[in-house]
Amino acid sequence: MSPSSLKTVLESSPSAKAVSEAHIATAILNVIETARSQGQTLDDVITELMADDALLDPKSRHLLGDILTQAWNTL
Repeated sequence: MSPSSLKTVLESSPSAKAVSEAHIATAILNVIETARSQGQTLDDVITELMADDALLDPKSRHLLGDILTQAWNTL
């Protein structure tokens, strides 16, 4: 699942303006599960995240990358 798919998950929430921690956690879990099922590595997913300028500003992309790495290593 690419970062743009993460954006789709977040935007499809009942209120895109009020995304809960549960929505974010679910989106991250879905990204990890999908990436693994497609044979992607954590590095592949992080590379996609860092390249997607339209999704988040650079600081937020790096923060999300850190969170994604932590979740990937935990799950």
